[in-house]
Amino acid sequence: MMPTTHGEQSSTINRDSQAYWNKRAATFTRDATSDYERWLLDLLALEADDEVLDMGCATGTLAVPLARAGHRVHGCDFAEAMLAILDERTATESLPITCHLLAWEDDWEAAGLGTDSVDVAFASRSLMSGDVPACVRKLDATSRSRAAVVVPDSLLPSRDPRLLTYLGRSARRARIVRDVTRALAALGRIPVFATTRTFRPMRFSSFDEARADLRRLAGPEPFTAREQRLFDAYAAQHVVREDLTGPSEVAEEHWVLDYRLPVTWAFIGWSTDGSEWA
Repeated sequence: MMPTTHGEQSSTINRDSQAYWNKRAATFTRDATSDYERWLLDLLALEADDEVLDMGCATGTLAVPLARAGHRVHGCDFAEAMLAILDERTATESLPITCHLLAWEDDWEAAGLGTDSVDVAFASRSLMSGDVPACVRKLDATSRSRAAVVVPDSLLPSRDPRLLTYLGRSARRARIVRDVTRALAALGRIPVFATTRTFRPMRFSSFDEARADLRRLAGPEPFTAREQRLFDAYAAQHVVREDLTGPSEVAEEHWVLDYRLPVTWAFIGWSTDGSEWA
């Protein structure tokens, strides 16, 4: 088992977001079985001996299959509960994964991930806001060869356009593709692009947990009295119970949204020496 490193976290971390992902860890997808993960791994096209940084690794959706393929992986996340699960998976299979409790805002150098630390650095669906140019520069500096991000090219996955329309609230497309592209131009990098579409997973262990997540998708607090009445009715109608049979053949109760939330994702990759992506 590779060690988990615990660095000093920046006070600028969104603690509400951190708490949310810690809570979601138990029901988070753990295996790279979806079309999205296969799409991304194909685009990364890693060499056999590449050492990799996975920023926003969660429970190891990508880190685990990469380690199984023989890559040394640095799995970084700001949610302790996510890393605890990845630690368990790493120990069970004796995988070459080092877990780092690390946020974008933290001192990566202090965490042992300074300049040219890895061959390839990527962030899969973990760069959603904040100082995008600074995040791009960190990935670029850390990688000896190539870096990549996958970011939303539609409404942010933290918003539900159907719910927003129902409440009479407006929605704005994410500008992260634009911000990443500008940051790369400032660095003199040549980006390559690809897109795919996925559906946001919405499975929770209780109605209250599902309702709270749906509330996040409605945008910032507070609701007006009218919005609150509309939201309560909407949640009662669209958050439904789903009974699944687990490995023990015991029925497991989950709560889900009764429609799918599409997100368009943009892969942006670049060579960190300024050459074209090979």
